[in-house]
Amino acid sequence: MKKGDVTRQKLLRDAFVLFSSNSYEKVSFSEMEKLSKTSRGSMIYYFKNKEGLFVEMLKTMIFNQSSVENVPTAYRQSLLSFYNYFLEVLERDRQYIASMGVNNMNKAMFFIEMSALANLSYFRETAIEWWKREKTVWTEVLEHAVATKEIKEDTNIELASEMFEKIYIGDCFEGVFKLNGADLSVLREHFDYLYSLVKNN
Repeated sequence: MKKGDVTRQKLLRDAFVLFSSNSYEKVSFSEMEKLSKTSRGSMIYYFKNKEGLFVEMLKTMIFNQSSVENVPTAYRQSLLSFYNYFLEVLERDRQYIASMGVNNMNKAMFFIEMSALANLSYFRETAIEWWKREKTVWTEVLEHAVATKEIKEDTNIELASEMFEKIYIGDCFEGVFKLNGADLSVLREHFDYLYSLVKNN
């Protein structure tokens, strides 16, 4: 990785740490300078202004983290292998966020998302588009699972894809109020139960 890329990624991680516990209005370049030990000139070079930094941090640390789009194609050939790999993605992301000193990934992300909703007029549409992409991945995996007879032919794909995604979103929201975030073993139990309802015997 080039030095410039390393600096840029560090700034995004530091921004995540600051925005995870401070509202958009309270985070300043001065605070970023203290935390990142990077000059304001460098921050402006990479992101132009605070909004540019915040938006890129949202993309990199929120929408690109903990996404089913991060599950490789090889693991999308089976619904069971798909969601089990996704759980591994979530655990890796949890450890990555914890390495920054943020122990509750769900709380941090929720706080940042609420800040974005309050300060970016287009964030609602961006979030909805993200959810649609996530649901599309679930739908494609479920359709393949029907085609390979892994799950029942009469499975309501539309409803099942929404249920898998909403189980995930719901467990993440519950994790906001727990000390260390969502319990992934519980999320696995929820996925397993839904899977048991649609799988072929």
